[in-house]
Amino acid sequence: MYKIFRVAVVLGAAATIAWALEEFKPEPERRPPADAGRLVEAVAVSPSPVTMTVEGYGTVKPRTTVNLVAEVRGRVVKEHPGFQEGGFIAKGDDLIVIDPRDYELDAESRKSQLRQTTAEIERLDQEERNLEATLRIARNDVTLSKKEAERLLSLSDSKVVSQSQVDQTEQKYLASLERLQNLENQKALFKPRRELLNAQRAMTQVMLRQAELTLERTAVRTPFDGWVLEKSVEVGQYVSPGQEVGVIYEAGMLEIEVRIPFKELKWLLGPFSPQSPLDAEVVFEDSVDTYLWPAKVIRQKAEVEATTRTLPLVVAVDSLSTPDQDPSLHLRPGMFVTVRITGRTIENAFVLPRHLVYPGDVVHTVVSDRLHIRPVQVLRAYRNHVIIGGGLAEGDVIVATPLSAATEGMKVRIKNVQSLPKS
Repeated sequence: MYKIFRVAVVLGAAATIAWALEEFKPEPERRPPADAGRLVEAVAVSPSPVTMTVEGYGTVKPRTTVNLVAEVRGRVVKEHPGFQEGGFIAKGDDLIVIDPRDYELDAESRKSQLRQTTAEIERLDQEERNLEATLRIARNDVTLSKKEAERLLSLSDSKVVSQSQVDQTEQKYLASLERLQNLENQKALFKPRRELLNAQRAMTQVMLRQAELTLERTAVRTPFDGWVLEKSVEVGQYVSPGQEVGVIYEAGMLEIEVRIPFKELKWLLGPFSPQSPLDAEVVFEDSVDTYLWPAKVIRQKAEVEATTRTLPLVVAVDSLSTPDQDPSLHLRPGMFVTVRITGRTIENAFVLPRHLVYPGDVVHTVVSDRLHIRPVQVLRAYRNHVIIGGGLAEGDVIVATPLSAATEGMKVRIKNVQSLPKS
């Protein structure tokens, strides 16, 4: 009974204390919540020179492609070991050789004709020399006969010689004159005979040169160092003049035609030409690496592409150069590549990530924990960046955290301030 009484007393005291604590507790002070502002991250910006890059795409093409054809008829008896699709042929190498025997015989025949004509000219020269000697004798004979006739004629007046002797002397003189005239006539014929023989020799020389050219053309030679695109004949095949035997393109410079929109042309330095080209680089990407080749913009096309309203530019790149990632990799016709052209440099420009510039060309800046919506001058949006030409200053702090319902003057708290990398 006593234990029950003690429990009742303890419970009553506890209830009394609990009632007193609840009844006499102090009222809490009511305070309005403090506006600490939105917590944001920010970046500090600074101007720097920015070199504009104009980007285009195109397919690699050979600068010079040649369809090689046979110039004579005959059977192919030999071909170059590298005359296969993708093979390399050095300048001056024989791509194929057509059976030259008929053409060799024709050239030998022309040489024989030339030797024969030359021999006839030499014989004519000797005949002319012989005739000149005979003419000297004939002229002396005429002179002597004339003197003898004049002497006898003067003696005939004094009846020292008979008339028959005078007549005989005159006949002898006339006969010597006739022989001299015949020899002079023969000499006059030497000139047309020599001209005829010289013309025959010149014609024979032309025909010999033609035969030698035809013989040379039995070998189809490459005009430059090149790569084989197509092969059209095999050893043993009969070919005719004008028949295509293969297609090669020049090793060295390849060309890429890229189409640039008019709004991008203002960033290029101009005018440019093969003598003052623009720097560029050719980019080829696969699933693993990106490969780069130095290149030059050498000219622009005269006509604007009608459907896309773009201006085609021609880029030259050395096919023999190799990228650092893979020295065995060469540019080949048909590869689809990106071309990056180095353009003008803008001094004191700001480069911002695209997401920091909002519609209407504005950015969110922070000054004294307050957000300010500032308009900026956007020069160009390129890839994931926007290039700002005006509206910002060195050290401006720009909100990097996306804000919904951002208003002018709203309070913000900066978590940290980073610096954008310089371009």
